[in-house]
Amino acid sequence: MKAMRFYRQQHIRTQADFSAVRRKGRRVECHAFRFFALKKESDGSFKGIRLGVIASRRVGNAVVRNRLKRQIREIFRLNQEKLIRGVDIVIVLKAAAYRFEYEELEKRFLHAAKRAHILESD
Repeated sequence: MKAMRFYRQQHIRTQADFSAVRRKGRRVECHAFRFFALKKESDGSFKGIRLGVIASRRVGNAVVRNRLKRQIREIFRLNQEKLIRGVDIVIVLKAAAYRFEYEELEKRFLHAAKRAHILESD
């Protein structure tokens, strides 16, 4: 199997994009994070899947926040072929996120994607 990459154009970068996904997207609550998913209209923009991760200082110090964001990006990278195309995803990490192991975060990510109706098998 070909290893998937997390390309630059897959990052949500602007505040307007983050806000749009959080305001209009489907929200799924989890103990570790809030998961927002917004299916994009086909307006000729990037057709792939984009991800943004938010971690406030409540989550922990910079080391903890950055480690958790790297873990979420890696979970996304390894599982993106299971997700439908044309979706923006924003994950807002909660303070309790540091308590979860990588495998549990991955399980929760996939469960949230299923509840948001963005898994291919839906």
